[in-house]
Amino acid sequence: MDNFTVKELAHALSAKAVGNLDIAITGAAEPQDAQGSLLAIATSKSFVARLGEGKAKVALLTTGTDWHNLNLEAAIFVSRPRYALAGLSLKLDKNWRQGEAFIHPHAAIDSTAKIAPGARIGAFCYIGAGVVLGKNAWLGTHVTLANGSFIGAECTLLDGVKIGRNVTIGKRFVAQPGAVIGADGFSYVSKEVAALENVRVTLGDRGDALPQPYHKIHSLGAVEIGDDVEIGANSCVDRGTVRDTIIGSGCKVDNLAQIGHNVKIGTDCLICAQVGIAGSSTLGDNVVLGGQTGISDNLFVGNNVITGGATKVLTNVPSGRVMLGYPAMKMKTQLDIYKSLRRLPSLVRDLAKLKADNQKN
Repeated sequence: MDNFTVKELAHALSAKAVGNLDIAITGAAEPQDAQGSLLAIATSKSFVARLGEGKAKVALLTTGTDWHNLNLEAAIFVSRPRYALAGLSLKLDKNWRQGEAFIHPHAAIDSTAKIAPGARIGAFCYIGAGVVLGKNAWLGTHVTLANGSFIGAECTLLDGVKIGRNVTIGKRFVAQPGAVIGADGFSYVSKEVAALENVRVTLGDRGDALPQPYHKIHSLGAVEIGDDVEIGANSCVDRGTVRDTIIGSGCKVDNLAQIGHNVKIGTDCLICAQVGIAGSSTLGDNVVLGGQTGISDNLFVGNNVITGGATKVLTNVPSGRVMLGYPAMKMKTQLDIYKSLRRLPSLVRDLAKLKADNQKN
């Protein structure tokens, strides 16, 4: 269904609506661009002020906004606009999981694979031996499910997603284009002790280690992902070396993130773009990692930890901490250091002047 009335949208959002509730809505726009059947998103004072620049008939407003002098024919009121936008965008997204149950003739499916009812499988998909694909799965084009993988019900795998062998994924999983789940971990070893190992222990001294080739340690484990997880475009989750890499239910991973081998992530974590989590580290529940955060290997990050952008975590982090910087410190401490650094040039000048004055005297 492409069109909704004001009444239907308000009901879907558990929101209050006023005015002409029969107006049809086919999409959404910013206030200055809204006209006709487009709903104006005006949930802040600055957006409300822009309503006069457009020709909106209906607007989404924050509860308590006076709509009478905004030249609107109807309005929908919500108490938490960002949350309402999640439901609204789902209703208005005409491209999300479109198409009836269908298996494209150019898809290659092994005879031992089990495809549950309601699946939509696009062109040039490959589904290997022993794969289990859950009910109402939606696969775009060029999706690969390697041998033995298990994908839960209502999953959505967009174009070019690759799922490795024996990976297990729960219900309502979403993988954006190009995501790779279950590639080998980055595990290599040299025959003799390498300079890298000496530096790691001594923090700077490479010792007398000689250059030598590296040998691959194959990944024998797999990946286990819970329910309601989303993995962003071109992100990678490596399989474990011996035990599985684990991502808990409710986690959301942004684009271009790297989750290394043997990593264990708790529930409802938010991992932003370009985050890197090195092998064998553990994250608790409700952790938020800002963009470009780096987590070193074999570390523990407790529940409810938040890191600011570009934070580099080199030691364990207790639960509840808010971290920032390189190396990671409590955010307040790091900000105090930044403020002190900004004052440093003037302090150096003052010190030089005092020194010069003392020399004159």
